[in-house]
Amino acid sequence: MNRRSAISSWFQKDQNSTSKMMALPVAGGLNPYNGTWNYASAAHLLRRTTFGVSHASILQAVNDGLAKTIQKLLEAKDLTLVPLPAPPVNPSYANDPDVPIGSSWVSAPFGLGDNLIQQYRVNSIRAWTMEQLYSEQVSLREKMTLFWHNHFVTAETNDPRLEYKYVTTIRKNSLGNFKTLTKEITIDPAMLLYLNGNQNTSRAPNENYARELLELFTLGKGELAGPGDYTTFTEVDVAAIAKSLTGWKLPNLRNSTTLESTFPVIPATGVNPDHDYNDKTLSHRFNNFIIKTPLTNGKKDGIKEYTYLIDEVIFNIKKDTAAKFLATKLYRFFVYYKIDTAIENEIINGLADQLIKDNFEIAPTLSLLLSSDHFFSDAAYGAIIQAPLDFIFHTIKSINFTPPQVLLEKYAYFSDMWRGSAGFQQVYFDHPSVAGWSPYYQEPSYHEIWINSATLPLRMTFTQNYVNKTLRVRNVTGLVGLDLVAYIQTLPNPDKVDTLVAGIIAHLLPQPIQQNQIDALKIALLQNSSETMWTTEYDAYIARPSAQTRTVIDTRLKRLFNLLLAMPENYLS
Repeated sequence: MNRRSAISSWFQKDQNSTSKMMALPVAGGLNPYNGTWNYASAAHLLRRTTFGVSHASILQAVNDGLAKTIQKLLEAKDLTLVPLPAPPVNPSYANDPDVPIGSSWVSAPFGLGDNLIQQYRVNSIRAWTMEQLYSEQVSLREKMTLFWHNHFVTAETNDPRLEYKYVTTIRKNSLGNFKTLTKEITIDPAMLLYLNGNQNTSRAPNENYARELLELFTLGKGELAGPGDYTTFTEVDVAAIAKSLTGWKLPNLRNSTTLESTFPVIPATGVNPDHDYNDKTLSHRFNNFIIKTPLTNGKKDGIKEYTYLIDEVIFNIKKDTAAKFLATKLYRFFVYYKIDTAIENEIINGLADQLIKDNFEIAPTLSLLLSSDHFFSDAAYGAIIQAPLDFIFHTIKSINFTPPQVLLEKYAYFSDMWRGSAGFQQVYFDHPSVAGWSPYYQEPSYHEIWINSATLPLRMTFTQNYVNKTLRVRNVTGLVGLDLVAYIQTLPNPDKVDTLVAGIIAHLLPQPIQQNQIDALKIALLQNSSETMWTTEYDAYIARPSAQTRTVIDTRLKRLFNLLLAMPENYLS
């Protein structure tokens, strides 16, 4: 059986009067949603904006209303209201002379002479990152941090301190200003290292970052209009902009603890010998604009040229292109991949206009999109296949899984989760290329790329291991898995079969399912017994909790959840 073909053929079915080759209906466009705000609509919003959502969180969103829920999702924009998380720590390595167990290593010396120091720190930031996705509740911060991590891609730093600095730059700006984030990322040490910005000099310009700044980070690459002309920019622009970015250097990473990039100048002259202070003439795509090094007290100030480039050239001359480029990426990330003329005119252009109106502040545009009638159109529910990290946390967070709390065990568990994500083909800090994970951009399949003959069996095994509680993790005591009995106690009337099954479906699946599927779930729960028997057994456990009474209902629940979590609908959002 070709599993990818099977799930793809299922996904192409006409679920909501739209086929996979059609864009979603515009519906009311970006007008505020005026439909019914209920459990289903609240669940849809939270599934798309968070990594796994509990039944209680959905109920709270219903009670809060749409406007207040959007406010909560965007609250992390203000770091005084939602501070950044405490940094990763040394969970267990006793031989780090600079970092005791339980303390953070992010500002410590590199740790020369002991490769195990770097190894534990690498494992630490990976585990800590997965913990952030788990621990966040109703907030857009982590979803947008992942968005920007896949937008401003870095890799191969070989220094976990740089990874922490980079991801913190993204996290603190995740709901802030696109221009500000672009400027900070441009001189971020991890980015300078990854795209050779530290090797970009006036004598030997390196165009790697300049090219990706235009093609992947701000404007996009349009249709080829002629030799070296990509409609949005040209090779002339790449060369000129590379010269504007010359002169930036990395600190001595082995000896420094500040990790700030530098723009070294000769004190006597105030000149950086590696920066190109000459005028740079852009192509007709930028109206033949001439980039001049900004002046400070009448003297050319090379350190300011990168901010001038980003503010006055990219986000001013090409603001329409930059706004539409980002609006398209946000739409595909949060709503759907297919964009036709109607979606472009009504949704993408409207989001771009909002970005320009707000000087590229992200939060108002997200609020506009996520509050829109289009976002809540019937066809949008369950329209996309969950990315692997969404799938992982949908499984463990939605069903109220509690990870180990002891420091060593907690880091061991989340580190194991990070390693396991490799098989699903979405690994934090490990993109396949500078373009990011292909399902977010690769035509024509987009999100369907997540499901293939390798990843689908792994998804099935993942849910089976958690349902059956058979997962073993090194340095974690006992077997890891879901507490299904505790989970159903969060749902209304779990002693009644119909109510229980309906509650689980409403919570975990983005769309209603067919009656024959519901019947199959009930058969899995009951086997050859009656609904009355389930009620009797459940009430017996509640009245007299014991290993024996718990095992009876837990065994039934495992059959139900193994079936439900393997349904194609469970892979959708």
